[in-house]
Amino acid sequence: MIHFSRVAACFFVMACGLVSVALSQEAGKPTGPNKKSTAAADQIATFFEDAHDSLSSALELFDDSQKRPSENELPFYDLLSRTKESQQEKVGGYLDAAGEAMGVSSISVRRQRIRVLRETIQETQRNLTVYKRKRISAPKETYNPLITTKSGYDKKIKEGEETILLSDQKIESEKERLVKDFARIGMRLDPVEVDELLDSITGDEFVRVTIVFDNAKRFAAELERLTNESGEDLEAAKQYYGVYLMLLHSMSRLQEKFVQNVDEVYFPKLDGFIDQARQNMNEAEEAIKQGGDKQILRNNIVSNQLTYDAAILYKDGLKEQRRQMLEANVACKRNILTAENTYKTVALSKDLSDLMSVSRRAFDSITGLSIPDLRPFRNERMRDAFSEITRELRK
Repeated sequence: MIHFSRVAACFFVMACGLVSVALSQEAGKPTGPNKKSTAAADQIATFFEDAHDSLSSALELFDDSQKRPSENELPFYDLLSRTKESQQEKVGGYLDAAGEAMGVSSISVRRQRIRVLRETIQETQRNLTVYKRKRISAPKETYNPLITTKSGYDKKIKEGEETILLSDQKIESEKERLVKDFARIGMRLDPVEVDELLDSITGDEFVRVTIVFDNAKRFAAELERLTNESGEDLEAAKQYYGVYLMLLHSMSRLQEKFVQNVDEVYFPKLDGFIDQARQNMNEAEEAIKQGGDKQILRNNIVSNQLTYDAAILYKDGLKEQRRQMLEANVACKRNILTAENTYKTVALSKDLSDLMSVSRRAFDSITGLSIPDLRPFRNERMRDAFSEITRELRK
């Protein structure tokens, strides 16, 4: 299983890997086509244009908002005029669309495949439970084609078991491919660790955000290259820098939504699990005092204590992720202030090129998250409790 030092080392490798990807694109060291550069180009191609279109539209609205009056500057009877606030609200939709576009990755595709396969296994297991129960009262033979015989249920059970076996094999295959996909962005994980990472909301959110951030780094590197190539075309250079500014805004919104999800969705649900487990334990203790079956009730207490401990650990993990994201968001907002002022005042395309190079390197510092602590998964029972909580959190 994963030790803390390995997790820390893994994060260091991941961070170095992400920075090196962006820097190698800037330097353009590979002189000839190779598999890695071709794969990177193919990946950028899957999201670049969609993300660029969304960010360009956001930039148009942002520019327009700068010319509009604030809401408090309008007469009270003017309800139709566009304001800074109304235009900036529209900007948000395009920023979210850009974030969605940059969430496209082989990692996200494989995650979804694994999730579907796991759902197939769960549904098949439920069906098997029904088949085994119905087989008990099923006839050995019948002339009614609508009635299933014992041998018919035997066949259904065999097919279900084969479906589960095949789905498990496909999941293992997808996890092996995920190991390679994660390695591409600097995360050194084995199939077991990948499984653990995907089996919690903390890991799930981490993977989702990491994909977007990794693609955003590639996007920023491409904008820097385009700015360099624009030469003396000031308008084109300024447009690219403006799109970079919108990219920063998009990342800031992603960070804010992460924190919002933790505060408004995950924390309340986890608090509910904690309160319910505590209540169940208190009721079991009271039932023991009143003469209830001690063995059963003590087993219930142990089970609820496990749920309680798992929920506390889960919440602690989310708190750490939330803290990291808030710190990154503070840095992101500082970069936005600088980028906005630069976008409004820049005079030469060369200035923009140099500034974007510095800004893009600073971009790495606002898109770093450490891998969630996966140590609770060492305990098989704790892992089962985590998995159950994850299923409830995803509802």
